[in-house]
Amino acid sequence: MKKKQKKTLSKARLISLAAAFCLLGIGVLLIALYVTFKHLPLLLIAITLQTPAVINLILLLPAVSEREKTAQPEHEAEPEEEPERLPLRQRIKRALAGLWCRMCNACRDYYCEKRHRVLTTLILVVIGGAVLLFWYYRKRPAAGYVSGFLLPVIMAVLFVLSIVFDKWCKHAAEDGDDVVPFDLALLRNLRSAFCLGEVILVLEAVVLTVHALGFINLQSYLPLVITILFIYELLSLVVALVARLVRNELLTAPDLAIPMPGLGGGDFGILVYLEKNTGISMRSLWSMQLIRLVFPYALMLSLLLIWASTGLVQIEASQQGALYRFGKLQPEVLEPGLHMTLPWPFDQVEVVDTETVQKVTVGYIPEREGDNIWTESHGSEEYKLLLGGGNELISINLRVEYCIDDLHAYLTNCSAPVQLLEAAAYEMVLDNTISTDLDTMLSTDRVAFAESMKAVLTERMETYHTGLRIVSVVLESIHPPVEVATVYQDFLSAGVIASTTILDAEARAAYMLASAYAKYESDVNGQRAESYMAIANANEAVASFMASVEADETWPGEYRYYKYLEALKSAYADARLVIVGDGVNSSNIYIGNLTDSTVEK
Repeated sequence: MKKKQKKTLSKARLISLAAAFCLLGIGVLLIALYVTFKHLPLLLIAITLQTPAVINLILLLPAVSEREKTAQPEHEAEPEEEPERLPLRQRIKRALAGLWCRMCNACRDYYCEKRHRVLTTLILVVIGGAVLLFWYYRKRPAAGYVSGFLLPVIMAVLFVLSIVFDKWCKHAAEDGDDVVPFDLALLRNLRSAFCLGEVILVLEAVVLTVHALGFINLQSYLPLVITILFIYELLSLVVALVARLVRNELLTAPDLAIPMPGLGGGDFGILVYLEKNTGISMRSLWSMQLIRLVFPYALMLSLLLIWASTGLVQIEASQQGALYRFGKLQPEVLEPGLHMTLPWPFDQVEVVDTETVQKVTVGYIPEREGDNIWTESHGSEEYKLLLGGGNELISINLRVEYCIDDLHAYLTNCSAPVQLLEAAAYEMVLDNTISTDLDTMLSTDRVAFAESMKAVLTERMETYHTGLRIVSVVLESIHPPVEVATVYQDFLSAGVIASTTILDAEARAAYMLASAYAKYESDVNGQRAESYMAIANANEAVASFMASVEADETWPGEYRYYKYLEALKSAYADARLVIVGDGVNSSNIYIGNLTDSTVEK
């Protein structure tokens, strides 16, 4: 047995693999740019380019070559010998080898059939996933327009890169006769994908450049053009895939190229595409006659389908549809979803947004949030009301929020229900201000005022059967007119200053009165305490005198001697005594006064 040779990718397949990864990388870069700039066409282009790239990567999965399918074991090529001339051992060995070869061939056939189904399933999954992703992001609102020259430069670089890989694939296909049909089909597929990418990238670069130069902004049309090219790409892929499946060429020559007339030479023309996928020569006389015969009917069928498609109506979740048949409004309302009606002009559908809360402004429409300063002019002319006294004006800004509750009543019972609601709101405001004055209106409870207005408007709209439902009433601003707002503010400020001055004077008077009362209480209590002390001292003196009289009467000698000593003590209490005379001992002389506890000898 010969050793099995190691399988390696051919040069054409290596180039196809590199080109597919390049196309995939361009798509990844465009997705990164979309995340950065929030420019929807970048994401749509990425999905458009990545779809053929992923399909060709799936086709590049390891395949069973024709040589491997038809290869036979080495011993089968040996000349057969007569069974009776071979030993029994050799005959058993040959029988086992033949059984093994038949099992291998059966496994190969099963593997090829299974791989055919797997590839078809994967390609269909990729196409379906691309459709879902494309339409999901296509229906999302765009974040806005981009400006500057950065994106056009990047698009130009990607355009040049696409041309380089397109030429590389073309040279690889023309390199020699050893390129198998499988590799030629892969190179052709990638070349057509790069040609489509060149068209889209040039279109994106031109639109962005024109906008950056300040000429015209065509960015809003880019998603529509890319959508048309994406649908064209998917239809081409599906038709080519069906042709390959019918002709059983998906594993041998998976030609899924996209026709791009005028690009890539004549290989990508419409006639070549039809010849490859139908097997009919489009240049022969009978085929031209067939096309001439079939074309009018095909055109009529296409126009009929386009006309019938005008009866398809898509109602979003926040909308309802009013059906007009032969110009007459039908009683049934089309709920959210996809509906099939008679085509135009038999049926017409008016789609109305019924769930979104809308608003009507009574008064002025502010230019910005919080535009309610009295002394500044507002977004539009103010609505001024004459109050009950006849000499006062007031400006009111009232917002009435509503939605459509009954679409049929909204369209039939009133020709202009929104204008009727606005007029009713103005009438309600006038009724609430006709019998009041400015001070009362400025001090009114806004929440209670708005709730009462909502109740009255709801009752009025139900009476008119307009189909509108009042959601809320918001009293945004209520103030004097701008022309007199400064004077009125000065008047209010003067009143506030007067009230503040009066309150300050009253506070100072109360403080002084309290202080005087406290001083009065303190003085009275002090004098009262002094009188009590004087009376106590007088009583003490009387008691002391009466005790002295009683002591003098009882012990006259002793008491008078005691009083003598007290008088002597009192007289000489602070005097300095000098005692002299005969017999006076100087050591016994005391220097000091009689009341000191310590004296000097």
